Amino acid sequence: MRRTLLILFLTNLLFAQGLFESALQLPSSTYELAGDVRSTIYVDGKKDSLYSKRLTAQASLKLKAQKENIGYAFADIRFSNSNYLDKQELEINLREAYVDVSLGGLNLRLGKQILPWGRVDVFRSIDNITPKDTRYITIDPDDMRLGNFLVNSSLQIGSGFNIQGIWIPIYSPNLIPLSMFEMPAGVQFIDMTLPDRSFESSGGAMKIDIRTSEFDAAFSYQNSYALQPGIAAEIQIISPTLVSYDFFPKPWRQEVFGFDAAMNYNAWSIRCEGTYMIPENENNDPYIPNPEIQLTLGLDRSWRALQMLFEYNFKFVKDYCELIEPNDPSLMMDHQLALYNHLFFRQTEEYLHNIFARAALSMFHETLNIETSFSYNLSTDEYLLAPLVQIDIADALALSLGMNFYHGDDETLFNLLSPLYNGYYCELKLTF
Repeated sequence: MRRTLLILFLTNLLFAQGLFESALQLPSSTYELAGDVRSTIYVDGKKDSLYSKRLTAQASLKLKAQKENIGYAFADIRFSNSNYLDKQELEINLREAYVDVSLGGLNLRLGKQILPWGRVDVFRSIDNITPKDTRYITIDPDDMRLGNFLVNSSLQIGSGFNIQGIWIPIYSPNLIPLSMFEMPAGVQFIDMTLPDRSFESSGGAMKIDIRTSEFDAAFSYQNSYALQPGIAAEIQIISPTLVSYDFFPKPWRQEVFGFDAAMNYNAWSIRCEGTYMIPENENNDPYIPNPEIQLTLGLDRSWRALQMLFEYNFKFVKDYCELIEPNDPSLMMDHQLALYNHLFFRQTEEYLHNIFARAALSMFHETLNIETSFSYNLSTDEYLLAPLVQIDIADALALSLGMNFYHGDDETLFNLLSPLYNGYYCELKLTF
């Protein structure tokens, strides 16, 4: 399948080059400069006092260039300085940089890009192409997205049929906050070892989009390394009576069959997604999750200034096996590792049911927006409450105030995340 996808990319590339040469002119250039500058402070409630948790100053510079209707280029450069737990981080990140060639119904995009898949807002099981940075909570979820180098080709046939093929030559995983969790003595986190850069280690995906006057639908297939790595461990024997453990992220490969659809019914917008994930796990490695089926249904509607969104997510974990705490102390570290993998992959139960609801109210000519999000796991009794207030002080100048509150019982994901993500935040953002 991966070789078939690669042949499709090369054929599209050669076809595009031939059309480009036959239509080449000397068009005028159009450039656009845009971006934003923001400053954010996160504080956390600890007992009866508040303390500074994270301070961030960030600037985004977006560059756009176009050659009439044939070529288009885009780049997004992020400059950020952050202080988290008394650690200074200075980062310059080329978030996206790609070039488009479009001729008729054929489009080729080459470079570092962010490519979200799927139609629902929260439980996006199809969204497996480009990674996310989940180490910090951000006000805008799109800020969590990271770019990866892709060869992205699509062919539009008529007005209602599109075929998209993607080649992922380099693996880029999600960034997860492993080193921020409290662990027993004798455990340290080390960096991931990435797969070899070879064709066999690359990934591919294909999607067919169908659009009609009544509904939109898509069917997709992906064969690549999963964005969410597992957590593996190696034991280090220091002396006959002393050992230590190295915990580290480890990539694993998967096949994902997916579909998504959207339609309108009266004033309601209806969206759904479904996936069947099959991992490659010939050796029964513990850091690789079980096969799973996910189904998500989303509904949203607007009543003038009020907007409502509701999503329900169902997951079935095939070959599920409940974790039992061992009596042997020497096996506790393996149990802890297995628990982490179950939590991060959301496979703590054979059947899981999640709901998400968001209400947003816009007032005073859209200068004041009040929003509340609520997520609840019916299978594990975990929940998240996240209110947000946004005030437009002037054109392109906005103030955001909000909080995040994660709650869960012991040995649940939200209980693990609450020390990192619970707190209050304030952000000032100027867009230009």
